[in-house]
Amino acid sequence: MNRILAETLTALNGVIAIAIVIGAAFMGYRLFSGSPFGVFFGAAIGLLIAALSCGVIAYLVLIERHLAKLAGVSRDEDIPASTRREPRL
Repeated sequence: MNRILAETLTALNGVIAIAIVIGAAFMGYRLFSGSPFGVFFGAAIGLLIAALSCGVIAYLVLIERHLAKLAGVSRDEDIPASTRREPRL
């Protein structure tokens, strides 16, 4: 169930970011009484908020995928013992 929720969040992350930018642009438009500056200001603030929130989510998904890939490689029994090496400290 957690995997399904994580994949759904991954798929919706871009849509959420776009919705944040559009919503902030609209709020800027309303705040500055229909001024084009308000749209650009709101979009810039929305881009910052979307980058911080959705960017963190995207980065965590990337880390999770890399960890899953590493775990899959280490569990693979087809790797000969001569190929596997322990890290030197």
